[in-house]
Amino acid sequence: MPNLLRPAALAVVTLLSACGARQNASTEPPAASAPSTSQPAASEASAPTPPELRLPTDVRPSGYVVELTLDPKVTAFQGVADINLDVSKPTSVVWMHGKQLTIKEATVTQAGATVAARPVQGGKDFLGFALEQPLAPGTAKLHIVYEGVASEKETDGAFRVNEGGDWYIYTQFEPIDARRVFPSFDEPAFKVPWQLTFHVPAGNVAVTNTPQVSEEARPDGGRTFRFARTQPLPSYLIAFGVGPFDFLPAADSGQKKVKTRIITPRGRAAEGAYAAQVTPEILAALEEYFGIPYAYEKLDVIAVPLLGGAMEHPGLVTFNSRLILSKPEEDTLGRQRGFSETQVHELAHQWFGNLVTMNWWDDLWLNEAFATWMTPRIVESWRPRWDAPVERVLERSGALDADSLLSARKIRQPIDSANDIHNAFDGITYGKGAAVLTMTEEWLGREVFRKGIQRYMRKHANGNATAKDFLDALSAEAGKDVTGVMGTFLDQGGAPLVTASLECGAQGAKVVLTQQRYLRLGSKAPGPQSWRVPVCVDYAAGNKEARTCTLMEGERAELALADAKGCPAWVFPNAEGAGYYRMQLAGEAATKLAKSGLDKLSRAERVAFLGDVRALAMAGALPAAEALALAARTANDKDRIVTEASLDLLDLASPRMIAEETREARARFVRDTYGPRARQLGFTPRPGEDEDTRLLRPRLVRLAGRDGADPKLVAEARALADKWLKDKRAVAPEMVDVVFAIAGTQADAAFQQKLITAAVEEKDRKTRQHLLGALGSITDPALAKQSLGLILDKRVDPRETMWLLFAASQNARTQPVAFDFVKENYDRIAGDSPEARLPLEVAGRMAFVAGGFCDAQKRQQAADFFTERNARVPGGPRMLAQVLENVDQCASLKAAQGSSVESFLSQRAAPRPPQAPTTR
Repeated sequence: MPNLLRPAALAVVTLLSACGARQNASTEPPAASAPSTSQPAASEASAPTPPELRLPTDVRPSGYVVELTLDPKVTAFQGVADINLDVSKPTSVVWMHGKQLTIKEATVTQAGATVAARPVQGGKDFLGFALEQPLAPGTAKLHIVYEGVASEKETDGAFRVNEGGDWYIYTQFEPIDARRVFPSFDEPAFKVPWQLTFHVPAGNVAVTNTPQVSEEARPDGGRTFRFARTQPLPSYLIAFGVGPFDFLPAADSGQKKVKTRIITPRGRAAEGAYAAQVTPEILAALEEYFGIPYAYEKLDVIAVPLLGGAMEHPGLVTFNSRLILSKPEEDTLGRQRGFSETQVHELAHQWFGNLVTMNWWDDLWLNEAFATWMTPRIVESWRPRWDAPVERVLERSGALDADSLLSARKIRQPIDSANDIHNAFDGITYGKGAAVLTMTEEWLGREVFRKGIQRYMRKHANGNATAKDFLDALSAEAGKDVTGVMGTFLDQGGAPLVTASLECGAQGAKVVLTQQRYLRLGSKAPGPQSWRVPVCVDYAAGNKEARTCTLMEGERAELALADAKGCPAWVFPNAEGAGYYRMQLAGEAATKLAKSGLDKLSRAERVAFLGDVRALAMAGALPAAEALALAARTANDKDRIVTEASLDLLDLASPRMIAEETREARARFVRDTYGPRARQLGFTPRPGEDEDTRLLRPRLVRLAGRDGADPKLVAEARALADKWLKDKRAVAPEMVDVVFAIAGTQADAAFQQKLITAAVEEKDRKTRQHLLGALGSITDPALAKQSLGLILDKRVDPRETMWLLFAASQNARTQPVAFDFVKENYDRIAGDSPEARLPLEVAGRMAFVAGGFCDAQKRQQAADFFTERNARVPGGPRMLAQVLENVDQCASLKAAQGSSVESFLSQRAAPRPPQAPTTR
């Protein structure tokens, strides 16, 4: 399951991927309830004690046979589950997971005798079945008849979506929501076969992980779809869909030539053409790397409206419909690359996660870090011009940003509560994990690393594994201890700051390395830390470049530069940006690199260098003015990825970092620095442009128009926005959101009302989401407050309108409005009450609206409001801790670097005569 944005933006993405709302109490039963009067209720005194986090292992499943009766037009569904059990010791109660299920009947059969099983509620997540006589060791079968709910306001468990006038049911079970559809042992270690049957109304089709084996007519006019038994799978990897789907065949995939299809809502099959083209190619590239064929019987890829990303279910990969589908005339390079890279991630999971599954959630990185790492590894050979190795360094810098918080998780964070499971899907697991794998791969060598992976896969195929299993496989292949190196990155938080100095003398040249934890201003070291760090140094060896490497095992290390031929003209102690650490050059090493080394660096090294410059300024080790000057010098770099890396330096001059009266100087600096290039690019792609130009245009035009208030771009954006509202062909597809992002800065009440009316009336989801994005771009506080009212408007889906809240929280002018809106409407936005638009799981993430604060007073307001509330919701405490630490860091940075930033902006942005806005 991928995170589709960098870790820096993950707070907002995490929220939206979980957005949804519970049905009101009249339609949604309580967790694992048993209201039937035919079954005696357990007294409080006799009720068995439920598990606290993990299920006991004295009873384990060996297989499931489930029949579901579902109508996408109706919230309730019916289920019958037969679960084969292996009993290791006598037990009077069988504990499993069940949430929001109504148990109608339950029996247990053992040794030919069938007895009633009394359902027992065990908190929100656990479901017990109490027996009058204990089960004996051996096998047994548990038969359960139940009802559940497919919600219209969630994107977890089973949920309903109206698309184009048709109703559909989809599922998303990872991490712990299969229990809302099946009474089950909902933990990854319980990996067993499943066999599913679906009874659905006429006009609907059912799909799931395995091939269909039969289709039968029902007496009521509906259809019954029966599916083949799965290979051993944990519950979180089961998926299904029901609705009037269309199917687009792709070429058969992989060495086994498995049937491959793109599944879409009715009438949209043609929009899956690009996905159908590239999916078989990607699977072939992955098979070649692993040396192991794709293990499953088919490969369906299904478009799911409102899904927060994608999910790797074997045989039925799910994708957000906007990511996988597009009409040819509306398609963009960004969407195609986004789909392809996400598809590499999801199909890599067919090995990492599906074929070999983590044993428990503390090793989620064995799924997500590996799939994230694998993406550029495959893309660099499959699509070389996409520059995946350089993009990887940009992503590494984002992971290091996330890791700069003391409240950040460890990659292999102990899972002590359900909170920890919810928190595990973050930029540390994905981004840091992937960056550490890249560093390890470069240290061991690519072929050794690949063979270690293949060894691990062969040994644990169709089973479960742990970090130790993987590290043992790597160590065995490499012939040296990998555990000792990777363990220092897996099992402690934070990242090293490696400082390098250059020493030259009669004995030759050497680089002296020291390490300590990297910390931003506002965070205090928890104590001494060190890592075992593979470090490779690039340096000038006469007229050539050379490289030498070491494993830094303590606080200090020395590395001789054998081929330096005197004192080298420059050194760079993170070759190709492969090391997972921040880098600082001291003394002469810094002077030499600035004087003669910067233009010698590779593109990946330049990206790493820019990220480290920003990090040093954030830590107070470099004046912010110097970093901003570097941003100005690289503004017109010919390399797109280098330019994008340099834009991140502008975070040092964020509007929240400077006084309100200085914001015009910031806008002028942005306008003068980036405006000429942005105006030259314009809003309209030109025939024959290279892909990098088309990818850079939206970023630069948005920056110069929105942040820089460039008069020409603002005027043109407003005119184009009005044209687009009348004719959707008036704006290039990749520029629609850019146009509205700029136009929103000048929106008036009339323009806002046009957008609100259009959004409420629009039937096409993609168009409606553009309109909601336009409303989210409005920067007038009074108008933004009115737009936020749509979150509570029952005419629109809250799973879409919640974006408005987080869009408002990202702008300095409207961020207080977003915070006040949450305070005034918290219980109406999310919670367990019937009036709540969204489920309790979303409530903890609402704290992210305070992430834009940058002073102690506002921090206290956020803490006062959210502390108690976040303590009551899944994952809430850590989310709030990260928000508050971010505010602390911003306030400290502002105190230390604010004057440097304001001085720079004042000097670089002297007033100029106003220019009349023009349009083309």
